[in-house]
Amino acid sequence: MKRAFTLSEVLITLGIIGIIAAMTFPILLGNYKMKTFEVAFKKQYSTLQNAINAITAEYGINACYVYYPKGSIAYKQRTEDCELLEERLIPMLNLKEYSDDIKDKYPTKAEVQASGGTSINWACSYDDAIRGADVYVSNDGTIFMFRINTYPKFVGFDVNGEEGPNKWGYDVFFMGLSNHNQYESGSNMIFLTDEFCTIVDKGGKYPRTILRNQKKNTDNRIYW
Repeated sequence: MKRAFTLSEVLITLGIIGIIAAMTFPILLGNYKMKTFEVAFKKQYSTLQNAINAITAEYGINACYVYYPKGSIAYKQRTEDCELLEERLIPMLNLKEYSDDIKDKYPTKAEVQASGGTSINWACSYDDAIRGADVYVSNDGTIFMFRINTYPKFVGFDVNGEEGPNKWGYDVFFMGLSNHNQYESGSNMIFLTDEFCTIVDKGGKYPRTILRNQKKNTDNRIYW
């Protein structure tokens, strides 16, 4: 004969379920938000890279990238086409100028370091790149930042605009322009990459980590 549960036993069971739900819901919500950011990042990365590809093909420009010559002890860069590249990107992506105030919402390099964040290359001038960037907004609210006329050729985007958390490697990403060191082969490609500089707040993901569909950062080498 089956024993009926008493009211107190039912309440205790419901209480336990409630505690478990309260403990796991924030984790599930956080994972969902991160996944949303990653999907948005991939979309904007693809959109921007395709626009760069179209511009280099149509106008024959390719001298806007960072590289590392063999035998050199320092990075080099090509800047001849950077101004034209940015000029062409604005109408192609249908961007509009946006307030510089948004840049104050993003953590500085010192703040990222102090909070346990990581970087591909701490020597990069992250703060200068961000402060000097031109800021634009797309029709879907994505914030784009360009400072490509000088090293590290900063290209950044905040996939949800003014909305938080405004943290590197979560909803805002730091990337640059490279040609994967193919300057000697005459390559006319410009690649959006994190191979020289990128920065992430604690718990965030490098662009390469997201593009490789990895769960966590496993590689922070500087590529050239």
